[in-house]
Amino acid sequence: MKSRALGGALALVSVLVGLPTNARAEPAAETSGGEHEGGLRLEDAVREALTRNERARKAPLRIEQAEGQRERARSAFLPSLTATGGAALSGQPDRNGSVTSSSGVLTLSQPLLAPSAFPSYAQASHTLEAEKYNAAQDRRLVAFDTARAFLTTLAAERVLDAAKRRVERARANFDNASARAAAQLASTNDATRARVDLATASRDVANATGSVERAYLNLGFLVGRPVSPPLVAPERTTRAAERVGEVGKQLKGALDRRPDVRAAHERSEALRASAKEPLYRLAPTIGASAQLRATPDSVSAESFTQNAQLTLTWQIFDAGVRYADRRTRLAQADSQAFDEALLRRSVETDAGLALASLKAAREALRIAEEAVSAAQQSVEETELLYRQGLARAIELTDANARRFDAEVSRAASKLAMEQAYLELRFALGEGPVDEETKP
Repeated sequence: MKSRALGGALALVSVLVGLPTNARAEPAAETSGGEHEGGLRLEDAVREALTRNERARKAPLRIEQAEGQRERARSAFLPSLTATGGAALSGQPDRNGSVTSSSGVLTLSQPLLAPSAFPSYAQASHTLEAEKYNAAQDRRLVAFDTARAFLTTLAAERVLDAAKRRVERARANFDNASARAAAQLASTNDATRARVDLATASRDVANATGSVERAYLNLGFLVGRPVSPPLVAPERTTRAAERVGEVGKQLKGALDRRPDVRAAHERSEALRASAKEPLYRLAPTIGASAQLRATPDSVSAESFTQNAQLTLTWQIFDAGVRYADRRTRLAQADSQAFDEALLRRSVETDAGLALASLKAAREALRIAEEAVSAAQQSVEETELLYRQGLARAIELTDANARRFDAEVSRAASKLAMEQAYLELRFALGEGPVDEETKP
């Protein structure tokens, strides 16, 4: 039964994961081996993840791609210059006695009026802005993922410390029970029960050690380098989680701070611009071109010819393609608008859910602290009674197990409170640490 309780606690510790924003952390002193003196801090882990993690490093490439698409859209307004040339070999000589001929053409084209280019360029510009916010959101996610992994690792270490303390108490109880049994002051069954309790506690240490190792591996993967103990407990984050109250003021600016909301708005604007483009095809396009042709082998007096022309193209009917495109793109724009509205509406709900979870976690932590204090007192009293022969070995074993369960519950409750605080900061568009770190 006790092992099942430990298994549930360890499972709770191991499943919690994910966060981002900007965090301007103070530079931390590092040793020559790359580890931070005194242990790795939360803000340092977040900053390193934003520097080393591939997900964060590739985020700016989204902006580069969108920049390229905007430049391509801008080319519809700019001139183009094309040079072509050719040479031919003939089996019969011409009037000059030459069997070769060559020519070259230089063409300059300038769009004067390309109506469809305007909404296309607007779409590319909004897409670029959306990708800037998406890049910031990607880095926020990396930062929050790292913060969650950091807190999960700390919680796993707390469980391991509690398991080790239980082993120490179980070993002391086993030694005491063995001595009392040898002196015929207690039954040998007491020593057997104490030995079973010691084996159970040792197994719990092995399981908790594995959880800590896995947590450090996951944290190192997110940070981008191996991470070794110790970690510095984020006392500022814990104190803030214990103090935070209503978030009405922060909620007002959350929509402007959340890069995912801003990106959704820019995507909506891009699709609205795209939906206008088919209508612009109703207007004609006008272009101008000039051409210079050189024929050095020409037998005529003019080896160079020039011409210029103005072209008007008007596709009066295109078999309904423009209207079909318009219908499709309007539906896409309306769908994205609903997604944006849903995301905006979810911000307040997410903040409310996180705040409710935080309040519940704080109360659970308070109760867990009281339970730990009561369990410690119970162990001390039961040990005293056992030495006096007024308590049985099974009562001492149960008291030790209940103390361990209480300590595990306290670690899980503290992790839940800190995680709920991180979720609240994420919903409000803030960073995973109180000091903002710029992406």
